[in-house]
Amino acid sequence: MNKPALRPEELRNPREVWNARDYGLAGDGQTNDQPALQELVDELGRACRADGLPRVVYCPPGAYRIAGRTTAWRSGVSLTGAGEGATRFLLESDTEPVALAGFTKQQHGAIKENHLADCCFFNFEIDGSRVKLPKYEPRAKGLDLQFMVRATFRDLYIHDTAATGLGCDFLKDSVLEGIYAMRCGRMNSGDEPGGAGIGIGIGGWDGIERANVTDCIAADNATNGVFFELQKGMWPPPRGLKILGCHCTGNRFGISDWGADGLIIGNCVMLENRESGFDVSGRGVAGVAGRGGLLTGCVLDGSSQDGVSLDGTPGPYTLRGNRISNNRRHGYRHFQLKPDEKDLPREIVLEGNDIYSNGGDGIRFEREVRDACLDRNRVRRNGGKAISLEAAMPGLWREGNRESWT
Repeated sequence: MNKPALRPEELRNPREVWNARDYGLAGDGQTNDQPALQELVDELGRACRADGLPRVVYCPPGAYRIAGRTTAWRSGVSLTGAGEGATRFLLESDTEPVALAGFTKQQHGAIKENHLADCCFFNFEIDGSRVKLPKYEPRAKGLDLQFMVRATFRDLYIHDTAATGLGCDFLKDSVLEGIYAMRCGRMNSGDEPGGAGIGIGIGGWDGIERANVTDCIAADNATNGVFFELQKGMWPPPRGLKILGCHCTGNRFGISDWGADGLIIGNCVMLENRESGFDVSGRGVAGVAGRGGLLTGCVLDGSSQDGVSLDGTPGPYTLRGNRISNNRRHGYRHFQLKPDEKDLPREIVLEGNDIYSNGGDGIRFEREVRDACLDRNRVRRNGGKAISLEAAMPGLWREGNRESWT
């Protein structure tokens, strides 16, 4: 199909959406649509830069083959489809990592002063099963974007990517809602960087980033279902982050806080994860664990090891009103992952949690914590002790807990 050239009057008075079929994308599952998509994104990006009006690319139902190269994204360009299953982007490569859209510091010079603004990705599917690489590459994502302002990701089904499904970093005033991330990180052993369903790198905006992850489902991913991770060389850990109403099943870790300050995790379900349901750790690339966070109103059930696992955090951290049950090892475990860690955790609070039927201890502290508070928890029918304190706990407040074997 010969695509029509964009007329000057069209760029000055843009239509509401630009139909990708009119500009060279075939959507037939055979044609490599990446070159045509890149050309359209470039042209609309230039038009937005000239007049400040964002544009929207609409891809009607079809299978759009994106082969050999990631599309370099432009500020003010959004991509929308006709729905998951209807509009499908088929990523394909035999040698190089490929994502549907990319904008990174290493490849495109993404920084605070050179960021993407007002981009929306809405209502389509990304299938990464055709990306075949000689070895694992963290850039083989579904979406690989950095330094974004007012970004929106909504109603996306991302699956079978070689690395992280939605792996975007440094999101300011941004929203992720209704993302389905399944079987992502299929080339990741579980111990390599990335490989999550939804992975958000943080620390690029000097202390406050304001990003929400809401009503997402992350299942059977290699590492984390959903996580925030402070990036190497970034400081301070940012505030303003929330994970609300998400469902994470069958991942190594359900939800992880690897370096945020004051992360709120509320009303989430973390079931049958392979290591722990919720994880606060210094395992990330910066080696910095989360602090000041709040886990509330969540169900953490059936993990192969612990329901909740904390290591590396300096505190404080609060767990309030959660159900922590049927995990094969401990309900709550606080331990020291790195032997040389010198910071003494402070002000860890477990309040009003329902902790039962775990294989080991209900609550277990394996390292010294100062000024911890264990208040009004119901801890019962666990295979080990109700509350096991295996290290000094100076300043411990332990009041009103119901502890029993039955």
